Amino acid sequence: MKSVYKIVLASSLITGIFACEKKNPEFIDETLTREEAPTYTADSPMWRKLNSPQTYSFTDGVVKTEMEDLYSCVMVRPDTTNDHLAIDNKSRIEMAGNIDAQTTITGTYSFEGNFWNLRKLEATPRYAPMLLGPFAVFGRTEVEYFSLLGGGYAINENFPNGINYYLDNWMQTDFNLSGDIVGATILTGFMANNDGYFIENNAGKQMWHISRIRVYEKLKPFPGAFLGKFAMASAKLNRKEYGYVLLESESANRKTNEFYQYDAANDAWIRKADFPGEDRYEGVIFGIADKIYYGLGQSKTEAKGFRDIWEYDLSTDTWVRFATYPGSGNIKVSTAKVSGKVYIGFGYYVGATKINTEKYIGVSDFWEFVPSRK
Repeated sequence: MKSVYKIVLASSLITGIFACEKKNPEFIDETLTREEAPTYTADSPMWRKLNSPQTYSFTDGVVKTEMEDLYSCVMVRPDTTNDHLAIDNKSRIEMAGNIDAQTTITGTYSFEGNFWNLRKLEATPRYAPMLLGPFAVFGRTEVEYFSLLGGGYAINENFPNGINYYLDNWMQTDFNLSGDIVGATILTGFMANNDGYFIENNAGKQMWHISRIRVYEKLKPFPGAFLGKFAMASAKLNRKEYGYVLLESESANRKTNEFYQYDAANDAWIRKADFPGEDRYEGVIFGIADKIYYGLGQSKTEAKGFRDIWEYDLSTDTWVRFATYPGSGNIKVSTAKVSGKVYIGFGYYVGATKINTEKYIGVSDFWEFVPSRK
């Protein structure tokens, strides 16, 4: 049975333990027929579809293109800290992700030309890494920008519980840090005032601060008894930037609704209005101006995903349903914020096989989202 399980993992890209826990391999449709992604229409001028990531190859003098489905990835804009600047020709988004159980992909998206520059490698995928940035180091004559990639895990049956957590943390410049800086766990973070903040998703719930001078500092742990995933983003209120944390749980016995504000200046956690949407996990969260947006994700009790996006107003401490995501994927969707716009896409959705079992299907569509256009 183990050999069959390995084949299914390699060929169908069960992206991590979230898929393995949901079904017995004996019932997986090994024909691996790809289901067509559902078609959704954008509900307002807020949405604009962009080019999907493609890779290029040369065979007998002929250029071939291939659309890449990214089951999981992280994105960041590495080259400016001013979110109010218009997009310029030098701006780009950096991306690191996974295509299948043996292939990783890295590269950049250029706004000029709506173009992807990607590189595929045969390597062990790094699931759920943390990518923070941009950090800006101000010199006498110029500004150096860098981002931080680290953490995450790999899957291998020889590891304890099948999981091996990465302890290395890499600066996306010629500078790097590696070693046991934080515990063996998933890390989740956000940027605020050009500094990075991240938390360990384990029993200790330790909070960390990393400054533009590349120094790690321990902060107060999250005070609650929660054990699960921290979905984190930042937004500004009265010119002060705060972190916001939604507690996501995969358990149907604990709702995904507790919402907190993190005040970095005072190293303090403040509970805010609960998220009112349907119970879910693996959603997406981001902040624009004085608003936080959260939505999408997977149901805890049904083989379905959500496409609703909710808006949280910092000034009134209230949630409202705001938009419907027009993309094909809705689980582990990735985002990057640039100048009041959010670039969002990829991930996967739950499909059905010919024998009526669940299958996680990766997608490649990529969108621009501008809430102010509503």
